Amino acid sequence: MKLADLLDAARIVVPLEAATLRDATAGLAAALTRAGAVADPERLSEILRDEWPEDVVMVGGRAFLPHFRSNAVRSLVLALGVAPQPVCRANDPNRCARIVILIMAPAREASEYLRAMSTVARALAADEVVAALHAARSPADVLAIPGLASAPIPAEVTVRDVMTVGAVTVGPDTPLGEAARVMLSRHLRCLPVTGPQGEVVGMLTDGHLLSHLLPQTVQQLSTGQVKAVKRRTTQAPTTRRGSPAEPHELPVRDAMDRTVLCLAEDQTIADVAALMSAKKVDRFPVTRDGALVGVLTRRDIVRKLLGY
Repeated sequence: MKLADLLDAARIVVPLEAATLRDATAGLAAALTRAGAVADPERLSEILRDEWPEDVVMVGGRAFLPHFRSNAVRSLVLALGVAPQPVCRANDPNRCARIVILIMAPAREASEYLRAMSTVARALAADEVVAALHAARSPADVLAIPGLASAPIPAEVTVRDVMTVGAVTVGPDTPLGEAARVMLSRHLRCLPVTGPQGEVVGMLTDGHLLSHLLPQTVQQLSTGQVKAVKRRTTQAPTTRRGSPAEPHELPVRDAMDRTVLCLAEDQTIADVAALMSAKKVDRFPVTRDGALVGVLTRRDIVRKLLGY
């Protein structure tokens, strides 16, 4: 399958007359409706009015990709417009582009939806494609752009294709202060905690650091004294030497989440995206035969699939 299979002259608006990104998206939605690609025009209007996403993708400062999953459309559809002048996001004059591509799919077609977004983003990475779109004067001109129409839509994308290999880890006995230094120096929001065989035994997040270390820091700044944080346990935490522990000396095992949802390498990115949305989680350890082999985050998906 190629991008040409999703492009249709009836869904290409050149020139796209719009002052803002919302106006441009509404114009492209109207083109989809006129082309008969919308099953429920009223529902589509409600989506554009009430469910405008916070994370409209902008590809390399070249194009906007507003995207929605809704049963207002019958299948994966795409509408493309090129404005005579750059259109901008509301209240953000620094984010403007002339190219706007609206991508929509029913909720059940998450995989096709993600693959189409990836293909569009990669096609727009080519300077010659963007230049040809800017020069287009009609839908026929757009359809004649080789690097756009001929862009192949990849087969199913899996966790293995996108994950970050060789994740930084800590052990359950690592002092919390040491783990915090690792996270800060590497700009990490979480650290998998692994056992002697590489098995995932927990996950340490920046939220855990805040809840355990921040109270001590505030106390120290306000009084000049260091005082251990009171914790909701029946027995005060201790170091391995048996003395009461300062927060930065606590082993990671006392702060981490012990219940961790892990992914397999062959799971699809579409399934993972649905899981991220349902569980409100944006990062997962990836395991093979019980041992950690990588980490997958929402940022990995955006960066590698959409070319960021």
